[in-house]
Amino acid sequence: MTMTDIRSETAELRAELVERVHKFGPVFADGVAEGERERRLPDATVRAIDQSQLAMLWTAKSYGGLETDVRTMSEVAKVLSHYCPSTSWVVNNVNGSNLLAAKFPRAALDEVFGDAPGAKLASVFAAAGTAVRTPGGYRLTGSWPYGTGILHDDWAILVAREVDADGEPVGGLSMLVPARDLTVEDTWHTVGMRATGSHTVVLRDTFVPEHRVISGELQRSRESATDLGLPPLFRTAAIAAMAVVCASVVLGAGQAARALVVEKAPTRGIAPSKYTRQTDSRTFVSSLGRTALSIDAAEMHVARAATALDDAAYDAVALPDSELLRIRGDVGQAVSLVTTALDELLWAHGAASFAESNPLQRYWRDANTAARHAMLNVHVGHELYGGSFFGLDPIVPSL
Repeated sequence: MTMTDIRSETAELRAELVERVHKFGPVFADGVAEGERERRLPDATVRAIDQSQLAMLWTAKSYGGLETDVRTMSEVAKVLSHYCPSTSWVVNNVNGSNLLAAKFPRAALDEVFGDAPGAKLASVFAAAGTAVRTPGGYRLTGSWPYGTGILHDDWAILVAREVDADGEPVGGLSMLVPARDLTVEDTWHTVGMRATGSHTVVLRDTFVPEHRVISGELQRSRESATDLGLPPLFRTAAIAAMAVVCASVVLGAGQAARALVVEKAPTRGIAPSKYTRQTDSRTFVSSLGRTALSIDAAEMHVARAATALDDAAYDAVALPDSELLRIRGDVGQAVSLVTTALDELLWAHGAASFAESNPLQRYWRDANTAARHAMLNVHVGHELYGGSFFGLDPIVPSL
C-alpha cells in the first residue's frame, strides 16, 4: 500500500469516526449530569467509548487498533466536546497514553494489548516516584496527581527517578503499571472537567518487571521519526501530538458554545434594551462576528499543527525543533483565543448563561480548566515560539 493509499484510507476512517461520535453522542450528553455529580465518567459513557472504539485511534493495527493520525484524533476530540468535554479529554488522554506506550519493548506491549486491543492507558508526568533496582526489575514508590481517566483505565505510565541504595539519583524512568496495582486517592475536586476523574494514584514499594521499564530519555526521544519500518503514527512526535489533541478538546467546547449562542439568538432579547431579538442588534451581530473569527483562528492554529505533524510522519521526516516550538505556540494561542471567545459568548448570550441547566456555563468551566494544562500554557507557548527565532534553548524538558 502506497503512502497515498494510507492517507486516503485514513481520511475515510476519519469521516466514519466523526459519524460514530454523533451516533453515540446522545449517550455522552446524557451522562453529563452524572459525570459532574460523581466526578467520573458514567458506566454508560465508558461502554459507549468501548463500543465506538474511540479509545483505539492511536493503538497499533497489529494489536487490533485503528492506528489513525493526529488530524483524525483532533477532529474526533472537537466533535466529542460538543457532547461532553470531559469525555473528550479522557478519550484524548487514553489515545495519547497508548501512543506513548509504543516506546516500550514488544514483551510489554504484548502484555498490555495482546489479549486486549481495547486496553486503555493513563499517563501521569506531573510528579515523579522513586524506583530502586531489584533483581528482575524495580521497586516503585510514589504519588502521582492528575491521573485522568484512571478510574476506567487498565494500565498507567508513571515517571520515576531511579535512585541507588544510598538514595543517590541515577536517572529518569518511564514505567508501565497495571491499574489493579494502584491505589486511587480521591483528590479531584474542581469546577471544570469534573467528570475526568483525574485523581491521584499511589504505589508503595511495588515491583515493576524490567520489560515494563524504559528510560525517560527513550520515552521522550524522537529517533523513530525517520524509521521507514514503522507505520506513520509511530513516527509522530508524541508529546507534540498530545498537545494538539488537548487543544482540540478546548476548541471543540468553544465551537459548541458558539453554535448554541447562534441557535438561541433569534429568540432572545437584550435586557434592558428594546431589542426583542438579539439578531436585530448590530452590536450583537458585529461582536459575534469578531468572536467567531477568533474561534476560526484557533481552529487554524490547531489544524496547522496537526498537519505539520502528520505530513512529517507520512513522509518519514524529522520535524526540526523550530517547528515543534511553533506547535507549542500554536496550541497555547489556540486555547487563549478560545477562552477569550467564551467570555465574549457568555456576555452575548446574557445572564442565563450561568444557569445550571445551560450548557454554556459548562463549556466555559471545562474549557477554562483544560486550558490551564501545562502543555497548553499560553505564556510558555509564546516564549517557546519567540525563542525559536533566536535559537534559544527550550524551557521545557520535551517537545
